[in-house]
Amino acid sequence: MNKMIRRGVALGLALAVTVTAASASNALGWDLHKSSVPISQGTALGTNIFWSDTYSDLRTEYFVSYTPNTNVVPTVAYGDKVLSKATLSGMAQSLESQGKRVVSGLNGDWYVMATGATTGLVVTNGGVRATSYYNDSWAIGFNADGTAFIGQPGLTTTVSFGGQSYPLTGAINKIRQAYKNGVGGLTLMTSDFSATTQNTKPGVDVVLTPVDDGTGTSPLQPTIGQTVRYTVDQVLESTGAIPIPEGKAVLTLNGEEDANLLAALRALQPGSEVTLSITAADARWNTVTEALGGVSKIVTNGQVASGLDPSRTACSAVGIKADGTVVFYAIDGKQSGHSVGATISQVAQRLVELGCVDAISMDGGGSTTIGVTYPDQNGMQVVNKPSDGAQRSNSTAIFLTTTLQPTGQLAGYYITPSDKMLLAGAQVQLSAAGLDSSYYLTQGNPVGWSVTSGGGSVSETGLYTAGTESGFSQVTASDGLYTGTAYLTTVKTPDSISVSNESTGAAVTSLNLDPGQQVDLKASAVYRKLALTAQDTCFTWSVSGGVGTVDQNGLFTAGEKSGTGTLTVSAGGKTTTIQVSVAGHIKTLEKGEGDLSTFISTPSLTAAPETGLDYVHNGKQSVKLTYQAGETGVASLSTSLSIPAGESWLGMWVYGDGSGNTLMATANGQGGQQFLLTALDFTGWRYVMVELPQGTASITELSVVYGGGEGKQSGVIWLDQLVTANEQLTDTTAPTITIQASGTQLTATVSDNMDKTIPQGNLTLTYDGAPLQFTWNESAGTLSATLPAADNGYHRVTLVAGDASGNLARASADISPATQRTSPFGDMAGHWAEPYATFLYDQGISQGTGGDVPQYQPNRNITRAEFFAMVAHWMDLDPALYSGVELPFADKDQIPDWAINEVKAMYSLGLLQGAETAGGVMCNPTATITRAEAITLLGRIQAKGYTQADLSAFTDAAQVPAWAAEYTGILVAQGVVAGTNDQIRPNGLLTRGEVAKLLYAML
Repeated sequence: MNKMIRRGVALGLALAVTVTAASASNALGWDLHKSSVPISQGTALGTNIFWSDTYSDLRTEYFVSYTPNTNVVPTVAYGDKVLSKATLSGMAQSLESQGKRVVSGLNGDWYVMATGATTGLVVTNGGVRATSYYNDSWAIGFNADGTAFIGQPGLTTTVSFGGQSYPLTGAINKIRQAYKNGVGGLTLMTSDFSATTQNTKPGVDVVLTPVDDGTGTSPLQPTIGQTVRYTVDQVLESTGAIPIPEGKAVLTLNGEEDANLLAALRALQPGSEVTLSITAADARWNTVTEALGGVSKIVTNGQVASGLDPSRTACSAVGIKADGTVVFYAIDGKQSGHSVGATISQVAQRLVELGCVDAISMDGGGSTTIGVTYPDQNGMQVVNKPSDGAQRSNSTAIFLTTTLQPTGQLAGYYITPSDKMLLAGAQVQLSAAGLDSSYYLTQGNPVGWSVTSGGGSVSETGLYTAGTESGFSQVTASDGLYTGTAYLTTVKTPDSISVSNESTGAAVTSLNLDPGQQVDLKASAVYRKLALTAQDTCFTWSVSGGVGTVDQNGLFTAGEKSGTGTLTVSAGGKTTTIQVSVAGHIKTLEKGEGDLSTFISTPSLTAAPETGLDYVHNGKQSVKLTYQAGETGVASLSTSLSIPAGESWLGMWVYGDGSGNTLMATANGQGGQQFLLTALDFTGWRYVMVELPQGTASITELSVVYGGGEGKQSGVIWLDQLVTANEQLTDTTAPTITIQASGTQLTATVSDNMDKTIPQGNLTLTYDGAPLQFTWNESAGTLSATLPAADNGYHRVTLVAGDASGNLARASADISPATQRTSPFGDMAGHWAEPYATFLYDQGISQGTGGDVPQYQPNRNITRAEFFAMVAHWMDLDPALYSGVELPFADKDQIPDWAINEVKAMYSLGLLQGAETAGGVMCNPTATITRAEAITLLGRIQAKGYTQADLSAFTDAAQVPAWAAEYTGILVAQGVVAGTNDQIRPNGLLTRGEVAKLLYAML
């Protein structure tokens, strides 16, 4: 490479503007970040971010600075035809397919969005592809050497034939319009325009062929300052659009225009000559190779134009500096958190700040698009964010292209990343790749690194560490001859700090952890809505409240005991605080439901399922242990209860027999350590929790040890809901459920005060009592389901959730008929219980009495037999299956035949127990039933484990019989029993209307 070439390359690679201290743009706001990237000879991309105090938001600009040279040349482009709109990327790809490397691209002039027709001048490769209707329109012109100017072409376009000259008032390659106010009328369309003339009305079309005189002096396409000669091929009376043959032109006029002009066109004959002349008022336009119209001139001699559009949006413009440098400019808009845009006046002022003395605006808004080809890429990339959310297909664009090929001759370095915003103390690894004289990547030499401006430090390998103070920095890689630069901004005090889970990326606003649990946290910082590059070590981490420890990398380790405290993360005086709760957990070990295969009976100690509700604490079954200590004084059975790792406590509900014996357990196999569960010195249910021997992996044996003295060698005890925990805990609080139905979509959330998640197996969703499929997000605690389409009936959907300790909760949503429903019962119109009775009818539970129009009799007190029968049907039982049951009731002969099997079903299932009297156990089938009696029977249908409400809010709470108190509290908590006027009226008689509501609410 000779010295002159080398000098030119060195200048080309050193286009970056030096960034020093923080400053402000009077046009756009405070400087937040600046960068410059060389992209080709004499060409660099600048990206600047500003903060606007006016809008408390960002402005982001992009500009390509171009020093005119013959290796990188301006190139105007459009789609396949003038009317063919295309995205900036699509136009770039078309140029690339022609063997050109697209250095940069910017969207062009206004156009008619409906048709794609350009509004201003378009010149490519010296040929006029379109002219403007107006002589006072503005355009930017480029010469073959890349130099540019902005002016008003003031083109005069005429066609001559038959000894007369006619103004081309309809312009070149515009949609033909009716002549009005000096615009429209006679129009010339070349094959660049479209495949057809696009005319929609009748007119005269003259098909022309350009004449090649063989000397090369007569152009074959419209050219400013020259005349094109055509011969007539055809003169057509067209009714609409006609094809435009490739390489030819059509002179066209609407059939309703000037009669003399139409006659002159019709007088043309094949072979007649037509000439086109384009002259410019400004002679500079005679030599342009590329030109593109613009919206308006916004800067003249360094002064901003007045009367510009005041709207704020995304903008595009082209400016020219005094030294001839051309600036292709774009600012994004309408995107809070990225760029709020600017007015045209602000853009003009900004271009003046960049040194421009003249500037022209291009199409803005969603059309604003700018792209570059980075040295390490093979195609143009859009670098801004178009406000439409994607690139808009526009009519024209202006590119910088080059046909330079790789030389392999090192001329500089391309640094990646080329720019970053960092939190004080943050690190970023920089890399230097060699650039050849054509700005292609090539093999480089070993480089040294240095901070040439601003703060921070850089290692021998290019690892940059931001300093402790805010500011702009430049880091340079150099091999002693050639260099490359990265632009880095340091922020000392961020606006906000957030924390996320390193493994999942989920935001962390609070921590709820088990003792000893670890979570790897990641801190992030934002300044003026911009994310800052940072590592966890850039922040100060601290913990209060003794809830754990955290290291400099954000690894939090919870303490070994339950407690609450805070995790504080800070940087540069900015702090965020996260509430931390360390709480033990409970895991289900054995629910006591199902086949109980984990308990292996022996002659001395047998395990059997117990469904009698008095001996079930959670769910619908417990473990009944019948023991016979015998002469040895010990009754034992084997178990296979595996203890999860990390669990140190064992809990269970025990129904003691008051024997004074002891219940023991053995850990970890034969010869393992035996430990005490509880002394059986109590009667009824008691929660027992004991610490497991260290290292317990399983419980292999349960034993009842005879206590001697007044103790009993044989007896029965019950166990239910065995759990493990990592510390001594008792959970008697049910989960919390919210549920909502909208149309066919059901959503619900489930959370628990202790259990972090609830497995799907602990959830049941029903629709009118039948199971309904659902989707469960366990980590989020959210449920979704699709409901059947609304019909003419009432429906109820219910979700039941259980936690690890067996506590149950339920919530329901009501579905109303799609249209107004008429009751099937003749006596229910307007009655408050009409929806519930209608539901019972639809479900086949109660068909009422009477003839053609059944009666429900909502205000009549219901008999016990009627109630038992209705509940049996509500439970969807088959009464015939219970016909062989022997009833113990002394008054069983009084049970009506229509209810006998239903009563047997209620008795067999343990729901009906009867009443002890002197005459024996009585069923009282013909007596009316009280509210307390009905509530108790309904309560026995449900699983055990539901929360009981405090009944003290009711003025007659003391009247609730002891045998009904538990179930009354449960159904009040569920909203099944609401009371009236602060009274439960437990001894009041139940009406059929009230029964309908109870059964509906129980679903």
